[in-house]
Amino acid sequence: MSGGIHNYWQFPGLLFSVLKNLSIQKRFLQKNINPILSLARSNNDGSLDENDFRKITHYYGLAVPAILGEAFCALKGSEMSLAERWAATAQGAMTGLFDDFHDKGQLDEKAIESKLKVDAIHLPRQANEKLFELFYSRALEFVPDQNLTRHALMKVYEAQVQSKLQKESISYRAIKEITFLKGGASLVFYRCAFLPFASEEETNFLQNIGGLMQLSNDIFDVYKDRESGIHTLLTETKSIQTTRELFSDLLTENYAQAYTLGYKRQNVKKFLGILSIGIFSRSFVCLDQLEKNEQYSGNSFNVMEYSRGQLICDMDTKKNMLGSAAYHFKTIVS
Repeated sequence: MSGGIHNYWQFPGLLFSVLKNLSIQKRFLQKNINPILSLARSNNDGSLDENDFRKITHYYGLAVPAILGEAFCALKGSEMSLAERWAATAQGAMTGLFDDFHDKGQLDEKAIESKLKVDAIHLPRQANEKLFELFYSRALEFVPDQNLTRHALMKVYEAQVQSKLQKESISYRAIKEITFLKGGASLVFYRCAFLPFASEEETNFLQNIGGLMQLSNDIFDVYKDRESGIHTLLTETKSIQTTRELFSDLLTENYAQAYTLGYKRQNVKKFLGILSIGIFSRSFVCLDQLEKNEQYSGNSFNVMEYSRGQLICDMDTKKNMLGSAAYHFKTIVS
């Protein structure tokens, strides 16, 4: 059976599996996380807003377990345990809060770093700090190795510090290095919730494909990054086709690398399928939209010349969902 036909044959079952996993995680959030958030709302001192809560219930707290976590479980060929779900959910829930400590300047670097040290003595003063530390302690309660997880989160912190340079005028090469450092560190951190422990080869793979996940995020966040004055590969490019080629070539390399990690081939296939449907195929649809803007700016991409509507890609439309499915068939490696 050819790869293309095989992909079409498997797609409905894989899509149903992804939707089912999202539904399971939504129920978990409603039962276990919403009560925590309700208490945080009642004790809010103004340091938390509805976007913080939405990041937990609709983005990181949902997608980290239901997409990345389920992909890790598919790779090892087992169902997600309750401990793994709790750990991954807590990791996802703390992500947006942790990012805001940096992005919104809510805490200085020393204060953030102290939160990650085992022997640090500190009292959280604001509601957002308290909520972060609650989820961090819950993650440490359920991960198989606390020291490994702490070390991985410190790498995320170090990458976040480096990413502050994206507010300055830096080279394309430096932006690319920071992008892949940040995305890779985050994915390695999320992997800490699952056994068996990642080998050196798998960690290298996670760093690579995690970088592509960050690039995917930047593709969708080009408007937000422009407005915030953050320099990414998307805000700086003059050719979306060049960015597409970089993304496509690296995706092909990473898909091929996944098959060298020693997992069963059918497990790798499902792992990549989940990531394709949940993340990568959608990015090509967004790139299509961004590339069309070049006709309005002399056939060269200029992020400063486009409206919000031209830069934000709505993946809930039927056209874009079908486009994402089409790219899944084209790009997934058999």
